[in-house]
Amino acid sequence: MVPADAIAQSADFNSGRPFGYGDVLRLLRERGRVVRNVALGFVALTIVVLLIWPSSYSSTAVVMLDPRRNNITDRSEVLSELPTDPSSVQNQIQILTSRDLADEVIRRLGLADDKEFNRARAMFPLNLLAMGLTPEEQRSMVIDGFLKHLTAEAEGLSSAVSVSFSAEEPERSAQITNAVVDAYVSGQVRQKSEAARRTTDWLTARIRELSKQAQAADAAVQSYKAANDLNDAGQGTQSLVDQQLAAINTQLVQARGDLAEKEATYEHVAGLVKSGHAADVSQVVASPLMVQLRQQQADAIRNEADLDSRYGPKHPKRIAAESQLRDLDNKVEEEAERIAGSAANDAAIARAQVQSLEASLANAREQSNAQNFARVRLRALEASAASTRTMYEAFVTRLREAQDQDAVDTPDARIISHATVPARPSSPPRLIMICASIPAGFLLGLLCALTMERMGYEPMPQTRNRMAANTLAVPVIGIVPDGLIPGAADQIVTNQASRFARAISGIAHRLAIAGTAVPPRVIFVSGPERGEGHANVAVGLARALALLRRNVILIDADFAAPVASWTMGLDRAQSGLLDVLKGEESLSRAAARDRRSPSLVLGSAAAPRNLTAFWSAPETRALLQHLRKVCDFVIIDAPADSGGGAIAALADSVLVVGRAGSAGRLKVVAATLAGSGQLPVGIVLTR
Repeated sequence: MVPADAIAQSADFNSGRPFGYGDVLRLLRERGRVVRNVALGFVALTIVVLLIWPSSYSSTAVVMLDPRRNNITDRSEVLSELPTDPSSVQNQIQILTSRDLADEVIRRLGLADDKEFNRARAMFPLNLLAMGLTPEEQRSMVIDGFLKHLTAEAEGLSSAVSVSFSAEEPERSAQITNAVVDAYVSGQVRQKSEAARRTTDWLTARIRELSKQAQAADAAVQSYKAANDLNDAGQGTQSLVDQQLAAINTQLVQARGDLAEKEATYEHVAGLVKSGHAADVSQVVASPLMVQLRQQQADAIRNEADLDSRYGPKHPKRIAAESQLRDLDNKVEEEAERIAGSAANDAAIARAQVQSLEASLANAREQSNAQNFARVRLRALEASAASTRTMYEAFVTRLREAQDQDAVDTPDARIISHATVPARPSSPPRLIMICASIPAGFLLGLLCALTMERMGYEPMPQTRNRMAANTLAVPVIGIVPDGLIPGAADQIVTNQASRFARAISGIAHRLAIAGTAVPPRVIFVSGPERGEGHANVAVGLARALALLRRNVILIDADFAAPVASWTMGLDRAQSGLLDVLKGEESLSRAAARDRRSPSLVLGSAAAPRNLTAFWSAPETRALLQHLRKVCDFVIIDAPADSGGGAIAALADSVLVVGRAGSAGRLKVVAATLAGSGQLPVGIVLTR
């Protein structure tokens, strides 16, 4: 339907003025029959179409996206839970109306041969392949027809989706709707199962690969240990080399302490022996042999003293005792020297042991440093092996969860309302469409009337008036659109492509051509009453003829409302026709030039008392005779009730200008102005 304001705006598209409510009323008055006939025809056509249009039944099912999760097992799902935000709901609507789901329902219910959806089979029932339709094209056409009947919409701000399907049979509508939602829900379960199966297959293959990688990583660690002699005592303990290094270090500390002690003992013994005080050596004193020798030495001394006192120094026994004492002294010295040598030997042994331990410690340190560098690479291998093993264990755990998921998968949507068989058809809404066709038909009729108005087609009443006018032999020589608009005559110069300018130029061209044979020098442009466009037509003809290089003067004889003079720029206070006829002003000074064309205009600042006497006066006739000689065309503009009969008697032809739709009235005016019928008269219709 076209809004009324759009019609009003388009009515004067080329005119430049708004289309008011008064113009609408005029249009209804002049072309009311067209509006009525078009409206009645549109309503009748709507009724016929609704009677032919088959009824359609629609059934609705409601599916709700269920965000609840199944917590039977403590595991993570392969597919995350379905969100219920508006965009996700729209995504599910796209799935419900997808071609794949429609194809599944069509296959399940066998709808490929149903003529309601397979329009190609309904059009070409004999041989589809002969018509150039492949099976794929047939299937695509069936799916297209199916989707035209299927709709899915979100229910407000909830997570529910209503699915509707319309069909010619109510049972079929409910059956297909339920099949669609069932296929959607089962498709979700199938999708989850398929995702779990694909995940299981992928996890199995990945676990096999990770198992091989873990074995290879462990073998690499053991091989590297063997190659670098990295044998640890146990988990969380030091390596054998580190333990050996610690033990050697402990022994070395003890050996160094023992060496220091023995070296000190040796130095002390050696010093006493060297100074002749070997008997003061503690080791010498503590020696059992030295104790025995000291005892023997003490006995020998007593014996010597006894023999010396008894026998004297020269006695053999005294000499023997002295010799024995010397032997004992030698043995004491020898024993002291032996003990000192033993201390030196002990110090040497301790020193050798310290050196041996230091060598072992240096070797152990080198081996420990080498193993420490080797352990850097070993730790990297062990970390890689541990990472691979951890990943392997995680994938094994996920595989078990995925295998358990197949038994507990539930859809993310559930049907909360199945479709029922509808009791009444859902379309077409016949009563609503019939009621809507009434204003739509009226607007369409108004649009047709406006189109006819713009294109220049006359209404039926005007056609009947034309038939009546044919009996009076008064022709309609032109239709001037936009002739009722104030200032429309300016379009002759400013917008020559306008409809008004083209219509006036056509009339002027005919007058100019006709003027070559029998020149209608004086043309009286009149109308039944003011406001019907005779001034615009008169000014437009004067300007159009002037643009055709004709000498034109316009006499504005409408003394009460000189619209033509105002349009052409003549000042109301300027002297005019009456001054010329009285001899008070020359014609050259009274006639003014048009502000937009080379034509002249002659008006009057005052009106004569007797219009009939004024136009019948000899001075007036003499003026017109003079103008006939100096001008190609003299155009007189005045309404019929302002002395039109007297002016017509002076003119060579008459143009009666009036509104379209009032041709009968214009014929009467034209016949009155024509007098005996000898004066050429024509009618110009304005709109």
